[in-house]
Amino acid sequence: MITFGICLIYYGIALFLFQVHGLLFRGVWTSLPVERVWEGLFGASRVRASEGLVDWMMSLPASLALLAMGLSVLGLVFLSRRAAELRRKHLRRKWMVEQCATQGYQPWAVPKVLQDLDERMRAEKLAQREESG
Repeated sequence: MITFGICLIYYGIALFLFQVHGLLFRGVWTSLPVERVWEGLFGASRVRASEGLVDWMMSLPASLALLAMGLSVLGLVFLSRRAAELRRKHLRRKWMVEQCATQGYQPWAVPKVLQDLDERMRAEKLAQREESG
């Protein structure tokens, strides 16, 4: 989806640069609203019952619409990734509390428990080194 969003942004920029190129070298600005793109893709003019917001959206420049869609797609992808990360952190925290409760520890004692575990593992490694050396 990230690639799709980036492609939409690139297409919007390319379309705008095409219009600028026409203006600079031919002296003519080629207006390309979303409505013309819609007709080119689907062969039909817009929905007949459209009013207000749809009319406004169909009159927007296609380059701007492509940029906006690309940024929207990228925003949704990154937002969903962040939400998944927060959910994973929440579930890990919940699992840790449950595991500590089954072992008889209180959640606020978890840092001390982990520190004690690290010290015990260091002492075991040191004892193994002394035995082998």
